Amino acid sequence: MSDERELDDGLAAFDQLGREMAETNRLLRAVRTDQDTRNRQEQDLSAEMQTALKQATGASQKALQASQTEIRANLLWTGLTSLLIALAGCGAGYYLGHQSGWEQGHADGYQKARNQEAAASWANTPSGQRAYGLDQLGSLDMLALCKGDGWTMERQKGRTVCFPNADAKGNVTGWYIP
Repeated sequence: MSDERELDDGLAAFDQLGREMAETNRLLRAVRTDQDTRNRQEQDLSAEMQTALKQATGASQKALQASQTEIRANLLWTGLTSLLIALAGCGAGYYLGHQSGWEQGHADGYQKARNQEAAASWANTPSGQRAYGLDQLGSLDMLALCKGDGWTMERQKGRTVCFPNADAKGNVTGWYIP
């Protein structure tokens, strides 16, 4: 009994497979027909597009020839205008730079001259004369740089202070007085 049932199930499956194959063949024929129709439509459209392309190419070549003549004239004027603008810009830049440099140089020179006049004026005071005498004896650098034996520098109230202290032997060094 079970063999007959299996045989019936197998035959039923085989019949189902046959029906599905027939449906698949029908769908393939429909697709093939649709594909042939599309191919013919594409060929027709391709011919129309080639005709339109030839017309567009001819029109664009005529427009290109006409525009080339116009472009040459425009390029010439554009180039000349750009050259004139560049020359005017260079001239203006030179003039403004020259004026600014002249004024700055004049101001710097005047300031240096004022500083030198003030230094020369101070050098003629008693304090300036003493500083010059210390420099002549070689003591000014030692005093200004805090370089004596045993001398130390410390920061106090945001400024540097030099303290002459005794060295390891107990000696304190000093400087020559003019």
